Amino acid sequence: MNKKSAARAAAVIEIGSNNVRMRVSQWTKGNVVTLDRLEYPVSLGHDVFSSGDISFDSLRELSSVLSKFTAALRSYNIEKPKVISCTALREAKNRALVVDQLKVRNGLDVTVLEDSQEKAYIYKEVIQRLDAAQLQQGNTMIAYVGSGSIGVAVYDGQKVVYSQNISMGALKLHDALHRLHQEADDFYYIIEEYLDTIFNRIAISKFQVKNLILTGSQLELVAQLCEAKKAGIPYQISVKKLSSLYQSIRSATAESIANRFGITEERAALLYTSLSIYTGLLRFCPQAENVISPPVDISEAFLRYQLVPKAEGDLTAYLRESALACAETTARGFGCNLEHSAYTGQIACQIFDKLKKIHGLDSSKRLILELASTLHSCGSFVNVRQHSQCTFDLIKGMDIFGLRQSEVLETAFVAGSVANDLASEENRDFAWLSTEERIIISKLAAIFRLANALDKSHLHKLRDLKIHLEDDQVLFKAKAADNTLLERWAFEESAQFFKEVFGLSPELSIKFDLI
Repeated sequence: MNKKSAARAAAVIEIGSNNVRMRVSQWTKGNVVTLDRLEYPVSLGHDVFSSGDISFDSLRELSSVLSKFTAALRSYNIEKPKVISCTALREAKNRALVVDQLKVRNGLDVTVLEDSQEKAYIYKEVIQRLDAAQLQQGNTMIAYVGSGSIGVAVYDGQKVVYSQNISMGALKLHDALHRLHQEADDFYYIIEEYLDTIFNRIAISKFQVKNLILTGSQLELVAQLCEAKKAGIPYQISVKKLSSLYQSIRSATAESIANRFGITEERAALLYTSLSIYTGLLRFCPQAENVISPPVDISEAFLRYQLVPKAEGDLTAYLRESALACAETTARGFGCNLEHSAYTGQIACQIFDKLKKIHGLDSSKRLILELASTLHSCGSFVNVRQHSQCTFDLIKGMDIFGLRQSEVLETAFVAGSVANDLASEENRDFAWLSTEERIIISKLAAIFRLANALDKSHLHKLRDLKIHLEDDQVLFKAKAADNTLLERWAFEESAQFFKEVFGLSPELSIKFDLI
């Protein structure tokens, strides 16, 4: 490691499934410049994917590696690097214990990224690198193949409009089917059929994908073996060469692959499963002659947001736009009225902004209201009679782009609160939450109920809505041309819960147009 003085340097340590990596970077002359990198093999993935836990032997080894990394950072005057982990810790049953021990032993706070968060950062890094790629006009599919998970997204040139996460990556696939590999001579049939059962569930044909981006596990080696061109940052890999490479090792053993390419057997096994996944993903863009493959490192994303001025604001905008676009895609599939959703979301945000000194919520909770507005009618597709409960159950099981699971649950409670007392102590799911979470959800649900009530007919009758605070009242003043009796009734029904939460009485005043 080069020990040079680096003013305003930052470091990120990533605890991966196969190794621990550290990157030190600096913001210099308008660019993020990598000063140093370190990497050390630690096989946490095998522990997690086989037994579900990280062993204490692996924990001690990990702690030792982190001690060496943090010692090396002292020459850069970096005391507290950002430490992140994805699948390796995310899927470990003893994750809390491991995180606690790393805090005790190494004094490091480890951020464990949830699947949707990890993929959101990775897609953003991929998009950053697309300027150098020659893409056809139209939608682009981005697929990231990790050690323990696969992410698939559709990018329309402005934002991500579809996203799915699959709990199966190159290393996990190898470990899951390892016993079958030993028993079956035609193992490739098993792995291909298994991947078919996964990929055939991904419904992106309606997006008419024009470009295919593949990145992730063993990418550099695959690009090298396919003699890929490197136009700018991304590789351009020939689909014919990629398919031919897979066919050439399809029925080979890890030992023969290792001997052929001069790599270790462990890496050969990962190359095999990675290629199986990459070739399986080609079905989503059958007309592609080349795939674009930019090398992506999630640590670069975190360094960018630490070092680059205004980068965090850019990230927030990207996450919001993509989360809402993906939610709209989902809502459209359930036949939701997106005009009503947009109108409700607009009113909910107006109430949220006007009452920010009253509710005291973080500005990020505004997105929860927008998402709840977009998705709140999904349950009607399943059961009109119990649509609120169905909405809650559906959203609770979703991967919403860029959101933590706790935020997805908030969205589910708020969206499902329209016709049910989901956000009440009588509901076991709600009662199990922490006091802080229950308060946040209650505040958001109170705002959302009022907003939804003001478009109860789904006809957008109210316009020029103004909201004012006056003593212990919240005054809603609007104009209308049509009968608003239904909106008035729904508003009164929702007003009591709002008063219970905020101690303020909502009052609705409507001025009708003269005939």
